[in-house]
Amino acid sequence: MKIKKVFLLSIAILLLAFPAAASAADNATSQGSIQITPGDTITPPIDPSVPGGGTGNQGSLTIDNVSPLLFDTHQLAGGKMTYSTTTVNPNVQVTDTRGTGTGWTLQVSATPFKDQTDDTIVLKGAVVTLPVGMFVTTTGNVSATPMANSVQLSTDTDVTAPQNLMVAAVNTGLGTWVDKFNASNVIIEVPAGNLVGEYASTLYWSLLDAPQ
Repeated sequence: MKIKKVFLLSIAILLLAFPAAASAADNATSQGSIQITPGDTITPPIDPSVPGGGTGNQGSLTIDNVSPLLFDTHQLAGGKMTYSTTTVNPNVQVTDTRGTGTGWTLQVSATPFKDQTDDTIVLKGAVVTLPVGMFVTTTGNVSATPMANSVQLSTDTDVTAPQNLMVAAVNTGLGTWVDKFNASNVIIEVPAGNLVGEYASTLYWSLLDAPQ
C-alpha cells in the first residue's frame, strides 16, 4: 500500500509539471472603423517668413501664407540693376484638406510698381522673378509632392496675366505644402531711365480647385 501511494503521488507531480497543451475552444472577429471628413480650419504658417504673411484663411482648400516681398532702398544706376529681396525665408503655403485628390493650382499676378505719393509715376520695365522653390510639408505627410514653377512678373501692364507657381496633379499636394524660395533668387530687375520714388506693387494669388 505504501508503494502504491508513492506511485500515485509521483504521477500527480508529473502532471503538474507538464500540463496538457491548451487548444482554442472558439474563434471570433471584431472590426475597427473611422470616418474621415474634409478639414475646415485655419492652418497657420508652418515655416514663417519675416515679415509674416499669414492670411488667416479658413476652409478645406486655402492659401495660408504669402510672404511680402521687400527689396530695400537703392540708388539709380546707368544700366539695368538686379536686386534680391530682403524678406527672410520668403515662401507661399497651401493646404488641401478636401480629401478628394482632385488637385489644385496656385496662380500669381502683379500690378505695376507705382509711386506711393503720385500713382501716375510707374517703375517702368520692372520684372519680379519667383524661382523654383523647395517644398516643405508636415511630418509624416503621405501625399505625393506637387510641382513648382519659376515665374516672371512683368509689371508694365495694369495686371500681369496669372502664372502657375504651384500645380498639384491628381492625388498630389494633399495636406499642407510650403513653396520655400531662396531669398537671393527672389529678384527685381530695374532698368535705367526710371524716376526716383517709393514704389509698391500688389501681388494677386488665386487658388484653383483643379490642376491647370
